[in-house]
Amino acid sequence: MTWSFAARRPSVPALAFAYVTYIVAAAFGRWLMVIPGIPITVWPPNGVILAMLLTQPRQTWPWWILIGAAGELTGNVIWFQNPPLWALGYVAANAAAVTSAAFVLAPYVQAPIRRVATLPQILAFIVIGVLAAPVISATLGSAVSALAGNNPFTTTWPIWWLGDATGFLIATPLVISTVNVWRERAWPTGAQLLEGAAIALLLTAISVWEIATGATFAFLLLVPVLWAALRFEVRGAAFSVLGVAIAIGFYAQSIDPAQVSAATAALLHLKMQALTLVAASTGLIVATVIRQQRQAAVDLARANAELEARVAERTRAIEIAEQRFKATFQNAGVGISIVGGDSMLLRVNDRLAQMLDYDVDEMEGHPLDQFTHPDDLSLGEAAWSRLKSGAADDYELEKRYIRKDGSTVWGHTTVSCVRDPDGRIAYLIKIIQDITARKRSDEARQLLMREVNHRSKNLLTIVLVIARQMAARSPQDFVRVFSERLQSLAANQDLLVQSEWQYIDLTDLVRTQLEHFGTVGDRIILSGQSVMIPPSAAQALSMALHELATNAAKYGSLSNETGRVEIAWNISEDTFCISWRETGGPEVAAPRSVGFGSVVLDKMTASSLSGKVTIDYAPEGIVWQLRCPLSAIQPKR
Repeated sequence: MTWSFAARRPSVPALAFAYVTYIVAAAFGRWLMVIPGIPITVWPPNGVILAMLLTQPRQTWPWWILIGAAGELTGNVIWFQNPPLWALGYVAANAAAVTSAAFVLAPYVQAPIRRVATLPQILAFIVIGVLAAPVISATLGSAVSALAGNNPFTTTWPIWWLGDATGFLIATPLVISTVNVWRERAWPTGAQLLEGAAIALLLTAISVWEIATGATFAFLLLVPVLWAALRFEVRGAAFSVLGVAIAIGFYAQSIDPAQVSAATAALLHLKMQALTLVAASTGLIVATVIRQQRQAAVDLARANAELEARVAERTRAIEIAEQRFKATFQNAGVGISIVGGDSMLLRVNDRLAQMLDYDVDEMEGHPLDQFTHPDDLSLGEAAWSRLKSGAADDYELEKRYIRKDGSTVWGHTTVSCVRDPDGRIAYLIKIIQDITARKRSDEARQLLMREVNHRSKNLLTIVLVIARQMAARSPQDFVRVFSERLQSLAANQDLLVQSEWQYIDLTDLVRTQLEHFGTVGDRIILSGQSVMIPPSAAQALSMALHELATNAAKYGSLSNETGRVEIAWNISEDTFCISWRETGGPEVAAPRSVGFGSVVLDKMTASSLSGKVTIDYAPEGIVWQLRCPLSAIQPKR
């Protein structure tokens, strides 16, 4: 790895903070060395540098190591006065231990870190930083001490190792917590400060009691440590361990070296170190376990809240979809049904029930075939076979359904199939549109086409008959008379077209034929009830009326200014009767020969209506009368 010191240099205040903290930690370690001849038993400065390496980018590590070297050389000048060569040897020993611990720990704790948050991280710190790294510093430092002639290697090594291990446990978590508080501005609240003061007071009280009783119950110092760990996690454990170390320091200050043997003093220092190790390790492990549990509870609560939010959102979406489906299902303008795999109606909307004149409850739970016209069952069975075999997933067909009253309804049926994961039919969605009106319209259109064809043939036949009769009887007036006959037929056709070739009112028919000969109601009097007659009867009567009006205008009562015509009709039981009576015209005499007009008035009219025609040529005016069965002019039922 290549480092650029100028580019990666931390800020001057950060370097100054690390240097001052190192000096304070060294002073604290020197304060604990109270028995002559015994090397320092707790050395926190190495823990300070390890904390800086774990919380800062790796590119800045050389600067922190230099700060550690500068701090140790400063401490050597102030307190230890070792020769420069040996002092540099101690610097190298501590730097090697701290750097090795940082390189090995970094992957485990995912450095740079903001806090020690998990149990694996704290266990890695204890194993690597507390137990393994001091082996390096103790080995190198004890060797330097032996070469300097201070103490034998075997005497120095265990005390050095224990001192560095204890120092790492005290300083590293404490500095990491302090840096984290500063970074996040996570200052304690008033309640936390009050509770922290209570823990410190308890720790002080236990410490004073322990000093007074000779540290007989030193294990009680664990109580405030555990309290702080449970309440404030790693931060609380670190500060409480510092409190324990301070309490042990005060206890060490109370020991009189002159009154204890070297072995007793060594044993006391061993107890001090062991108590610090146990307190710090226990507190940190408990703190990380508590933090993980709390974080797990927070994560669980967050996950639960997110899950509840998703469930609530999904529930709302389902409710909206269900409401939309219900609105569509119930308010659709077409019939909709859901049919199970057993052909039973599972759900039916109101429109389908109305279409078949049933209640919804009367249809649901019954097979759809129960409401299908028997002649169309084969259509549905063939389509069902295609669905069941997997050959199709939907189909369309037109078939008849039976209403509750037995009448028939035509429906255009569109079916979609929903299958199970194994491919079996789960249910069908059927949309049924009432096409009865369309079917009737199609039938009426076909009937009308046949009727038009029939009537056209009949009309051409009439035209042909008229032409033949007139050509044979009055060839000299053929064009004029033939034109009048055709105009009469045309007027009649206009009236029929206006009524869409349905039944027309007899009064309208009479007015249409006579409007060219005079004002109806003045000289032409109509009397009779409203009668609707079919097109066939209308054609026959229109020709007869036209012939009578033409003769009246030429020879009869409409040929002068005083004559009148009375047209009357009535229905008596099963007989229809219509008459034409002229008065006030010239004297009438019976014709000497029978012309085409007489044929129209008599034979053609009687034949068309299955009736009987009488003509009376009375001198005062002609009287024409038709009697026919009522069925000839009334709608067929």
